[in-house]
Amino acid sequence: MKKQLLAALALALGVAVAQEATVYRAFAEVRLPVTLPAGSWTWEPSQVVLRNLIAGTLELGGVEELSRQVQLLPQSSPLAAYRGKRVQFYWEGRWREATVLDPDRPIFEYEGRYLTALPGLIAYPDPDGLRPGPAARVSFSYRGSGPASLSYLSRGLTWKLYYTLEGSNLTGWAALENNLGQVLEFKQLELVAGSVPVLEGGFDQPVPSTLESRAAALEKAGAEFVGEVGGTYRYRLPGALTLQPGQTELPFLQARVQPTYIWRWQSGFSSAPEIRFERGYRFAAPENLAGGLVSVRDRGVFVGQSFVQETAKGGPVTLSLGPDPEGRAQRRIEVLAQNRFRVSTTVKNPKQYGLEVELSESFPQPFTLEISGAERTPEGYRARFTLAPGASRVLTYTVTLPR
Repeated sequence: MKKQLLAALALALGVAVAQEATVYRAFAEVRLPVTLPAGSWTWEPSQVVLRNLIAGTLELGGVEELSRQVQLLPQSSPLAAYRGKRVQFYWEGRWREATVLDPDRPIFEYEGRYLTALPGLIAYPDPDGLRPGPAARVSFSYRGSGPASLSYLSRGLTWKLYYTLEGSNLTGWAALENNLGQVLEFKQLELVAGSVPVLEGGFDQPVPSTLESRAAALEKAGAEFVGEVGGTYRYRLPGALTLQPGQTELPFLQARVQPTYIWRWQSGFSSAPEIRFERGYRFAAPENLAGGLVSVRDRGVFVGQSFVQETAKGGPVTLSLGPDPEGRAQRRIEVLAQNRFRVSTTVKNPKQYGLEVELSESFPQPFTLEISGAERTPEGYRARFTLAPGASRVLTYTVTLPR
């Protein structure tokens, strides 16, 4: 009975209890353990919890629900906690005392007189009246009793993922945002990557951000991949976890990859004498990767940021970083007939390191193409090759376009 009363009191006051959560990109499914009395039970969420709750997702598991009643509660004046008690007010250079007779109207007694307002600042004897009360009263009626769970979707708990690619080291950090205005204690926390839409909006309330020390967090293990469900990747953070209000960053991934510097060009048919490449990096996903922002460093130099989408293990990860001022190739266009052209593209690697080149060109339909050393596509072709430092290559094709 004592344990049941403490759990109920914690829920009513908005104090975190040991719970579980599955955190998605823009919301979380929160599951709180409760011990239910027979027949009925009442949940009183705080204003912040209620604002972030996604409608239609509140469930009471472990019993057979018969009905529920939701009553929104007005936010009472701080004076309501001090009926019949004395408060201080500052007036004409000194503190004075008055008794709160009726906090609703309000009416005060001061030196045998009755006032409807107090001049100056009011000081309360304790913080009871300053604590926010519950925003709603949700009364559940059910068959059953005993251990159960209260679950709901909330926009107040989200996560993002930040990677750093430096040389062959790929590290990931999960940033969890707790915007529920209270400390949350979790005995288990799972993170979900992928597209999981919800159709009901919520209200965001920014809070000051707190950042866990990365040096201390490095001693912790990363997230464990626990499987794929319905097109999403799921990861479990190890052990129990405490989330303070604001942002907490935790290690997520440490892996070795083999990145290749790349030049990419993709366009429709071009008769320009020069083309320019976009630069980036490509590597095979070391495991089933969650999507996130990647900061790229090459030989200790920060060279840009890019986004990576969810990628299956072994799949290609391409990070696009914008133009390379040296990424140019010469084109020679020979007109063989009114609608027939021979095109030669010469690519030279001016770097002191190797690079991978990818060219992709599309043509108006219908067309005929004669080309070697490239992959034909329904739209045109795609060519991919590597160039050692100082090496060059010429790609030549003949295309006949519609008149």
